[in-house]
Amino acid sequence: MKKLLLLLLLCVSAQAGEYTNEQIADAIYKAEGGKKARVPYGILSVKVKDEADARRICLNTIKNNRKRYKEYGYKTHSNYLDFLADRYCPPSIDPIGNKNWKKNVR
Repeated sequence: MKKLLLLLLLCVSAQAGEYTNEQIADAIYKAEGGKKARVPYGILSVKVKDEADARRICLNTIKNNRKRYKEYGYKTHSNYLDFLADRYCPPSIDPIGNKNWKKNVR
């Protein structure tokens, strides 16, 4: 049973790494409310001009966190999407939102 669980975790982890930055940004857009969102892509850390600017910031965040994950994040998180979620929607600030963010972005 433990071997099966480990195999499933490895498969989920491998699949998360196969998503492109654009696919992850699209998922974040939807998870954050899509066209109905008051805050496009959930960007709260900086003022955004418009939806295109918010997407650019979102893509930069995804790209920068891929580098961070490769450098040290793999030590604390089993997969990239969990690492990204904990930076994008920190559980220390919003534990329920973090859990929902992970589920919705996946």
